[in-house]
Amino acid sequence: MKNLIPSVSALTIGAASLAVTTALQASEGGAKPWTVRAGVSGFYNDNVYTRSDLTKVDSFGFELTPGFSLNLPVNDGQTTLGLRYDYLLRYFENRAKAVDHNHVVDVSLSHNFNSRFKLDVFDSFAQAQEPQQLGAGAGVSGVIRAEGTNFRNIAGFDFTSQLAENWSAVTGFRNNLFRFDDLAFAQSLDRVEYLPSVNVRYQLTAKSSVGLFYQYGITDFDGPGSNVGFVRDVNSHFVAATIDHDFAANLTGSLRGGIQYNDFSDVIGIKSRDGVTPYIDGQVAYGFLPGSSLTVGVRHQLTATDVGILGAVGGGLFSDPIRGSSATSARIGISHSFTPKLVGSINGLYQMGSFIGGGPGVDGKSDSYASADVSLSYRITQNISTRVSYAHDRVDSDLVNDLREFSRNRVMLGVNFTY
Repeated sequence: MKNLIPSVSALTIGAASLAVTTALQASEGGAKPWTVRAGVSGFYNDNVYTRSDLTKVDSFGFELTPGFSLNLPVNDGQTTLGLRYDYLLRYFENRAKAVDHNHVVDVSLSHNFNSRFKLDVFDSFAQAQEPQQLGAGAGVSGVIRAEGTNFRNIAGFDFTSQLAENWSAVTGFRNNLFRFDDLAFAQSLDRVEYLPSVNVRYQLTAKSSVGLFYQYGITDFDGPGSNVGFVRDVNSHFVAATIDHDFAANLTGSLRGGIQYNDFSDVIGIKSRDGVTPYIDGQVAYGFLPGSSLTVGVRHQLTATDVGILGAVGGGLFSDPIRGSSATSARIGISHSFTPKLVGSINGLYQMGSFIGGGPGVDGKSDSYASADVSLSYRITQNISTRVSYAHDRVDSDLVNDLREFSRNRVMLGVNFTY
């Protein structure tokens, strides 16, 4: 299946570093440079191994989630240093491997040289089993567990420069690393990605800007048995027009649309799969009430897939192995403050992709995954809150004998402490 679309992709300029910085600022509330937090939750999971419905195992359990954040201004605010660490211990009452240990570390640095030049540098590391912790881009079907000790590291920078009164440019670079314990995942998904990019923008009005985006991507699949996996190595060119517009103070939109040209490894006796796929990345954000917001987004591009290159599910056609997936994802997030203490949220994601390669029985076939969660939080005091949530995950596939198909339901009740 595919990833959450941004791994082999042209990541939105500044998106990764902005995610780190925003998370830090949100946790600090802009008041103090540090935050310590902890949570304890009980849960029920009706499919702990994310297996087909005929073989699934359910379990009760609990999880502990300590963490801290630092957001330190330096040089009178000219430089900002950010650090966030989250640890997750998850215990399953009815599972052979009873305990999961997950670590996520985000580091960021933002420096304003002057009013015209700014540098943002970031690194985000995760060791985890669930795709929610591994993050967008890992390549595992968006809701399937990857058992074992898995790593991903996403690092890069964005340099923003004001070229003239209405002209600006953002030059960026991403280096993404993915490593999996499970041999099947490792053979299909272990890889290194290099993504230099540039985005030149023109400010039409105070509320609108247009631009031209280009990114060059090098993806090197280097997992065990890479003498097979190298057929997925690809060099990509992303070319897109961009537009950003503020419809109102509480309603903004952005769209990046163009093409992605993919140049796969050339191998004697292997069918060429070079070609062009659409590249789209759009988002609308609406703050409809104080403390309430709606975000809708859509993306389309080539992604990695955890379906084996060859084999019963992977197609088994050596002359035309699966190279990747051309995937479209739609996402929605709603958060609403019913009262100053009671907040609810709904998040949803649906992604469908078509396989590139694999022979007549696989090429052009589709798989999809869906994920949705609903939560309700109540703030008891300034530092203590409770949360109840429900989540549903599902994977479907057109492939014959695809054992990745499953559904999963999870319910959680917990208490969070923040200081």
